[in-house]
Amino acid sequence: MTSDTLLLQLLEDMPTAALLVTLERRILYANPAAEKLLQQTDSELCDKILPLQLTEDALLGNTGQLELPNGKQLPVRHFNVPTVWHGNTVRMVHLEDVSAVQGLQQQLSDLVNYDGLTGLPNRGLLEDRLKQAFSFGQRNKGVLAVVFFDLDGFKPINDTLGHELGDRLLKQVVERLRSYIRPSDTLARLGGDEFVLILPDLSHIGDAAAVTERMLQSVAEPFELDSNELHISASAGIATTELYDEDPLQLIRQADMAMFEAKRRGRNQYQWFDQSLDTRTVKSLKIRNALQSGIEQKQFELHYQPQFDLHNNDVVGVESLVRWNHPTMGMISPAEFIQIAENTGEIVRLGRWILRRACKDFVQLKQQMPNKATVSVNISAIQLLRHEFVDEVAQALRESGLDARHLVLEMTESVLVEYPQLISEKLAKLNQLGVKLALDDFGTGYSSLSYLKDLPVSWVKIDRSFITELTHDSRDAAITEGIISMAHHLQLEVMAEGVETTAQRDYLRRSGCDAMQGFLMAKPMPKPQLDKFLSQYQASISTDEPSSEATVMIVDDEENVNKSLRRLLMRDGYHILTANSANEAFDLLAQHNVDVVISDHRMPQMQGVEFLTHVRSMYPNTQRIVLTAYQDEEALARALNEGEVFRFLTKPWDDETIRQSVRAALQG
Repeated sequence: MTSDTLLLQLLEDMPTAALLVTLERRILYANPAAEKLLQQTDSELCDKILPLQLTEDALLGNTGQLELPNGKQLPVRHFNVPTVWHGNTVRMVHLEDVSAVQGLQQQLSDLVNYDGLTGLPNRGLLEDRLKQAFSFGQRNKGVLAVVFFDLDGFKPINDTLGHELGDRLLKQVVERLRSYIRPSDTLARLGGDEFVLILPDLSHIGDAAAVTERMLQSVAEPFELDSNELHISASAGIATTELYDEDPLQLIRQADMAMFEAKRRGRNQYQWFDQSLDTRTVKSLKIRNALQSGIEQKQFELHYQPQFDLHNNDVVGVESLVRWNHPTMGMISPAEFIQIAENTGEIVRLGRWILRRACKDFVQLKQQMPNKATVSVNISAIQLLRHEFVDEVAQALRESGLDARHLVLEMTESVLVEYPQLISEKLAKLNQLGVKLALDDFGTGYSSLSYLKDLPVSWVKIDRSFITELTHDSRDAAITEGIISMAHHLQLEVMAEGVETTAQRDYLRRSGCDAMQGFLMAKPMPKPQLDKFLSQYQASISTDEPSSEATVMIVDDEENVNKSLRRLLMRDGYHILTANSANEAFDLLAQHNVDVVISDHRMPQMQGVEFLTHVRSMYPNTQRIVLTAYQDEEALARALNEGEVFRFLTKPWDDETIRQSVRAALQG
């Protein structure tokens, strides 16, 4: 047997692909394994040039690509050795299919660089892309922006409906976000519900805001999953650079800080980073890091703010308000730590402690209050939507021995807006326990009144933002009166928050509001101080009979005018009130039944006609007279024609004309 025959037989029997090629790489022979690998016969391969670079030191192997008849590229590892074929020096080339290995390498690369759920770049690849974009920006002097997104309201959905549905929701969110980015942009997932967007080579920083706003609007649209209409939103922070004089990764941190500022300001919006956020963020990070140990080390305490019946001033309940007395940072306001507790999930443990502590404390406190008195506990959406929350409430009642009718759970109406379908069953179960439910900050959450009609709510609490200017602003007064009237028609009781003046209290009382709380009557206080307050407090309310005299109020910033008109009108037996400004007059109007107002037109705070326009809106039965030395004929004529004033008189006045005008106003 010749050496050529022996070589051929060896090649035929080899399980691996082998070729014999000339030194110019022209194929002379292909064994059966090579025919199978390359999907061509020996005769089809012969005389073709092998498109691989062959080197004498290729014993360790090189890689290359071979084109198959179907047009696909086959990645191969090859090595060659010299041999003799028919008396000529040739090379024997061995081929190995490495597509599977390369596939594994690609999978490994994907695992290292991409998020397994969404397919987006992960933190590692994000940082690499950001450094590339930063270098590109340094050369081309474009604007580089980083946007940090965090979903609002995702955690309760994930906890309540399960992680499988939560994962599907995240994928849909990513689909919407992707639709707004350019090929050169990078959208990455950091983990959970946090995403970062790199926007390189922008012509103007405003372009980043435009893209971000469109993305936020897209996320805020309802999602449909398994017949559930899910409502979430997102908060975003934007950091930009045009100078390229800092660490590019610092942009992520800055955008993160700006995102938290967006959440602090109400969510579903974006905020720009500025240096003032640094100090605030450092404190927020300290609070976030100390929160868990603060709960474990019992650094929290409850203060209680009494609530009063507006009809007889009796204490009808208390609201529990959590305070954090940190050993080094001092007393930390709830405004600083509650949202952080919600974002980190620590609100669940903290809320559970608040509920149990409040129930136990009130068992002792209620002995000094009327039989129907209640303790109110604020509940976050994250607590309310947890499966075990109703059981936790029942357990707190059992452990404390408190009757369920004495417990009021307060929630903001935004909970109803975000989770209308998820919340109804939970509230029904709480109602079955006998617990009362209250809507806090009513009027600020844009909820549908149908929720209020259908849900088992007992109390509506008017937000303090409507009470602050209640006696001075006819719009706040109209909203407040509208809430009271609507709630009463729905058989609900109404409590006003943030009452700080007697004028506010008296206006609310005359408007039919049921109860109030605020600094006017009592500030929040720890339990020992509240015990003392309750033991010493005696409800008192004016029992003076209303005067049978008509009441006339004179409003003028000149004291001599007030005194002269007071002396003049007292002759006719009227009860006279005087005010030097519109604000002072508003307070008097809230506290007294005023029949006629005589107002100067030119006053520092507010023109007389404008003041009387508010009076007409808030006190339609009070007649209005303008007394002025200035002939603003157009304004006065319009006020007369539109019924804002009954009459206008001029200074200096005629005494008899003044007296006749007041008598005519009283006669209507």
